[in-house]
Amino acid sequence: MIERNHERNDMNREYVEAYVPDKRQLAAYVNIAKGSERTMAQFANACGVSASTLSRIANYKITKPLSVELVQSIVKNAVDPKRINYESIMRANGMIPKDRQERRDPAGNHFMERHESRMELGANVENTIMQELYARGHMLQFFSRLPFDEMPKSRFGLRRYSSFAIHIQGYEPRYWNFVVNSMRFRKDDDEQLSEDKKMFIRMTMDRYAPVFLQDAWEPESMKDIKTTFVLVDSEAFALLKDLLGHARVNTDMSIILVDTEKREVVTEFSIPRKDGKRSTSIFMEDKIAVSDEDDDFEMWYDPDNGID
Repeated sequence: MIERNHERNDMNREYVEAYVPDKRQLAAYVNIAKGSERTMAQFANACGVSASTLSRIANYKITKPLSVELVQSIVKNAVDPKRINYESIMRANGMIPKDRQERRDPAGNHFMERHESRMELGANVENTIMQELYARGHMLQFFSRLPFDEMPKSRFGLRRYSSFAIHIQGYEPRYWNFVVNSMRFRKDDDEQLSEDKKMFIRMTMDRYAPVFLQDAWEPESMKDIKTTFVLVDSEAFALLKDLLGHARVNTDMSIILVDTEKREVVTEFSIPRKDGKRSTSIFMEDKIAVSDEDDDFEMWYDPDNGID
């Protein structure tokens, strides 16, 4: 254990880029390292960088991985070194130890590539949604998945899906649950496109049926949850919108389309409710201007909730 802890904090270890940086985790780590007694300017001074450099991280404004020197400075100047370690921040920075990458089994490269591609897409979607919400001035509490332990269990044993969830201060329902579907249609061949659409409908209905059954049979267990299905393909979004556009549900549900290249939420469609209620998309709110020097960034975080 001592040897492992030393390895996790070994700053002489060489790292290589492997994933897209996780802006949420990096922002949380900066706040953990800063502590509650220091301003961002004071922490930046200790790290030997400008306050705007750290504020950009906290405000989700980074566009590339942090430099190794900056990460090391954040770790070295953390208010409580026990709550933070070098390897965890480097992993949030999208980097892994070079020796670990070299130890991978070449025979498993195809599977590993697909896994890493899904991981990168998931981080991209998560970063985009969090950044879009923060850009509208909202305080967020992040959950690496819906906190099922705090919710009524399904009487029928229906399974719940969750890619990640958030709580927005001042908004109802209490939890906003996101379910990410990473499927992209092959548009270069009409026959393949047709097959992809059929597979998408079949897989989507099979996977999400428990969500709609729970909404129909025991809506009281979902009254504190808004469920949003996230699509990254415009044709998949249009198809699902067409399928569910005439549905009538008891609880808040929606579909959103995320452009992973532009890193923006393109649109959100609210699935009609039986009671006729339809909320306005939070993504339609105006964005607010936030200065890089702004030291008022606030995001609730839990070190045991998705952060090592």
